[in-house]
Amino acid sequence: MKIDEIIPVALGKVPSDVLLTNCKIVNVFTGKIEEGNIALYGKRIAGVGDYGSGKEIIDLEGNYVVPGLIDAHVHIESSMVDPVEFARTILPRGTTTIIADPHEIANVIGLDGIEYMLRYTEGIPLNIYMMIPSCVPATNMEISGSEITSVDTIALVTKYPRVLGLGEVMNYPGVIDTNKDLITKIEIIRHLYKKIDGHAPGLSGKKLNAYVSAFIRTDHECTNESEALEKISRGMQVLIREGSVAKNLDGLIGAVTPYNERFFSFCTDDRHPDDIVKEGHIDNMIRLAVSKGIDPIIAIRMATINSAQFYGLRSMGAIAPSYKADMVVTESLEKFSPKIVIKDSKIVARDGKLVTDIVGNNIEQKLSGNFRISKIEADDLTILSSGHQTRAIRVFNDSIVTSEEIFDIPPVKVPNVENDLLKIAVVSRYSKEKSIFVGAVTGFGIKNGAIATSVGHDSHNMSVIGTNDSDMVLAINEILNMRGGIVVSSNGNILAELPLSIGGLMSFLTTEEVVKKINELKDAAKSIGCIINDPFMVLSFVQLAVIPKLRITNFGLVDVEKGNFVNVGI
Repeated sequence: MKIDEIIPVALGKVPSDVLLTNCKIVNVFTGKIEEGNIALYGKRIAGVGDYGSGKEIIDLEGNYVVPGLIDAHVHIESSMVDPVEFARTILPRGTTTIIADPHEIANVIGLDGIEYMLRYTEGIPLNIYMMIPSCVPATNMEISGSEITSVDTIALVTKYPRVLGLGEVMNYPGVIDTNKDLITKIEIIRHLYKKIDGHAPGLSGKKLNAYVSAFIRTDHECTNESEALEKISRGMQVLIREGSVAKNLDGLIGAVTPYNERFFSFCTDDRHPDDIVKEGHIDNMIRLAVSKGIDPIIAIRMATINSAQFYGLRSMGAIAPSYKADMVVTESLEKFSPKIVIKDSKIVARDGKLVTDIVGNNIEQKLSGNFRISKIEADDLTILSSGHQTRAIRVFNDSIVTSEEIFDIPPVKVPNVENDLLKIAVVSRYSKEKSIFVGAVTGFGIKNGAIATSVGHDSHNMSVIGTNDSDMVLAINEILNMRGGIVVSSNGNILAELPLSIGGLMSFLTTEEVVKKINELKDAAKSIGCIINDPFMVLSFVQLAVIPKLRITNFGLVDVEKGNFVNVGI
C-alpha cells in the first residue's frame, strides 16, 4: 500500500475496496461506541465515518466491531499442533496477532527450530511476532538439546523484522547476580530499542527493582493482586495469564482499575488445543473479565491496544485510519463471541468456523527432536538413594507450582500406591549414553500403570510416572518409537497415545485430531486412577527448575529455592 493511494479513499473521493456498513465501532482510544461505516483499502483501514461507496459492501447489521485480538505471550508449541494449524485454530476465535516465544522448540532444536517457526508462517493470515528465547539452555541442572548464544541473538533480531526482542528472562537470579552471558544478551537487545520480556514469580522489593533495572518490562507470572500492583508501580506491563493449568485471571482481575488498566494485557502462555476448542482463546478472557465486573471496553483494551502499544505494533490494536484491517464482529460486548473475523480486509471466519484456507510455506524441515537415547530397561528405573524416609514432589490440580512432601517410607519401597507415592523418572533424550534420574512424586493418584511424555519444560527431556517399572518402560520406549509423544500404559498395554513428531512437541495432525487423542489420553489416565484434570500439562512442568519448590531433571532432584540438588532419601 502506498500512502498516496489510500488518501483519496480516506477523503471519500475514491471508492474503498471493502465498505463495512451499519457498524457499532468500539473506539479503544475514547472508550466510546461510534455508529458508522468503515472504509478499507488493501489490508488497511482508510477511514471511519460517513462513507458510502465500495467495490464490495458488507452490511454488519448493527453489530459491534472491535479490533483483532492480541495474545501478548504464547508458546505455540504448547498447543501441540504446528504453527499454521495453530493459526487455523485461533483465528475463528478472533485472535489476529500473537507474540510468540519459541523457547520450547529452541531448547530442542536450536536455531533450526526458531527459523522453522518464522519461515513456515511467513505470509499467513495471522500476525505472528517472535521473541528470541533468552535462556537456552534453561538451566545448567539438566541436559538440553541446544544453545542460543549472544551472537545467535544478534543474528535473529537483525535478520527477521518479526522479531520484537528478547523472550522471558526466567533466570532472574542470573540478572541479579549479573551473569555475564545473560547481561550481554540484554544489553544487545536494549541498545537496539527492542522489548525484553520477564518471568519473575514472587519477585518483590529491591530484587524486583534490580530486575527491572535490566530493562525487563513485562511479567506474566503474577498470581495475586498485590504482586501485580507492585510490578505495575515499578513500570512493568502485567500480562494476565489464562493457560490450561496456570489460570491467573480470577486472582488478578481485581487489581485492574480505570486508572491503571492500560498497564494490563491478556495472554495464554501455555494452552492445550482442547481448552481452546472448548472454552476459547483471548475471547474467553474477555468474557471472564466482564463476568468479574470489568467494563467491556476495558476488557477489550487489555485484549488489543494495550498489548499493541507496549510492543510497538503501531498498526494494530485499534480501528482507525492506517491501522491494519484486522477486526472482530460480535453481537454483544458483555457476552463476547466472535461472529465474523476479518483479517487484512478479508473475512476469514464466520460463527467460529474458518472460511478460508491457510497454507504454510514449503520449507525444508529439520525437526527430528534429537532422540539419541536407545530403549530403556527396568534396571534404569532404580531409585539410587537410601534412607528411612522419602522426599517426594507434591503436584497440585490445575497448577504448575509444586511443593515438598516427606513420607515415612524408605526409597526402596517406592512406588507405594496405597499412599499415592509413585516413581518419577526423567530420561534425557539428547545423549546416546543413558542419563536418567529416578525420584518420587505424589498427587497424581494413579493406581495401576504409567504416564509418559516428551514435553518437559524447558529442556524437554522425557518424563514418566508410574506404579510399576514395566509399564513405565513400555511408555518411554513407545515415545522413542514415535520419536516424541504422550503415552498412557497399564498392565503391559498402551491405552492411548499422541505422536508429537515435530521436535517431540507438536503434531502434524489437525487440531480436531489432536483434541480427540488428548481426550482419549485423559480418559485413559482417569481409568488408571489419575485425579489431575490435565496430568500431561502438570507432568510437563515437573522438570522446570526455575519455579518453586521441588523439581526433577535428568541430573537429580532440585530444590529451586536453594538452587541446589537434594537427596530423595532422608
